[in-house]
Amino acid sequence: MEATDIWGEIERSESYLVCSMYEEAESLSSSILKRIFGNIDVLSDEASQGDHQFHDMLESAGMVLVQSLHGIGRTVEIVNELRDVFGEVAAIPVQVLLTGVCLQISNGSYLGVRDILEEFFRIWVYKDNHYILNDAGVSTKGFHAKNCLDIDEYMEVVELYTFGVLAKFSNDMGLAISWVEKAALPEERRQGILRRLHSLLSLKTASSFEENSKDSSYAVVNNKKSLGNEKNDEIDSFLKLSKQHEPWSLWSSHPLSLKVGNTQFSMSRGKVAVSLVGLIICYALKRKRAALIRIIRRQMESTRKAIVDFWKLAFSYQVNPLAAIQSIPSTTT
Repeated sequence: MEATDIWGEIERSESYLVCSMYEEAESLSSSILKRIFGNIDVLSDEASQGDHQFHDMLESAGMVLVQSLHGIGRTVEIVNELRDVFGEVAAIPVQVLLTGVCLQISNGSYLGVRDILEEFFRIWVYKDNHYILNDAGVSTKGFHAKNCLDIDEYMEVVELYTFGVLAKFSNDMGLAISWVEKAALPEERRQGILRRLHSLLSLKTASSFEENSKDSSYAVVNNKKSLGNEKNDEIDSFLKLSKQHEPWSLWSSHPLSLKVGNTQFSMSRGKVAVSLVGLIICYALKRKRAALIRIIRRQMESTRKAIVDFWKLAFSYQVNPLAAIQSIPSTTT
């Protein structure tokens, strides 16, 4: 029971993968695939469901292979490993191809990706609303794989190629649009992809225009800054020259020197100015002092005189001490 044994091995490789035993899973899945391709005729005769079960074996073992390669850090080798193990691109199940390519692209590696996808498109032909293998380009090994694809499976590969490789990696939206327009695709699906590509192109164009506008704005600002700096330099130079030709000022920071005999005194002009102002104020106050004293004396004298007059007036008023007990004389009628 060759098929039963292979399924048991596939389940064991899946267990390794679940347990994160990636090296064991990779080794066993690769061995299973080689064993399958070494016994194609026997498996085709023993499989109760024919090629359908054969395809399921390839798909299950292939999924373990690509995920285990990713787990052990060999993601960049996935496409090349698929070619080596399966031999023919036609023999690689679509889901295995998609998963492997996506894992490799997500790791930032496009090594062999474009070549394997373009070879995939060459061997599948659109006919009667589905895709079939082009027998002229497929060997006996590939012919035993699934030889018919529905539209949804094929379109998944188309979208990965147009958006993930041409539009993103090659950064050529025009090439992606041109390829879709010429590819053998159902018209409704073609128009859907073209609309998405044109939308992306519009967004990219708008983004580029915005970046160019920002660059232009930055250039204008930088030019203005440079002009401003030049003007500031000119102003600084002018100020320096004006300081050099500045007339003598009492408030200047340069010190004044005075030599008396063998002794030399040095004092800043600011201190000299403050001292002169102080002397002027003292002189003015001294001259005003006598006048101020006279004014104050006159005011004090007038105040004292007013107080004395008030008291004299108060005590000069005669009061009769018997007025309180004398009766008021009555009038006669």
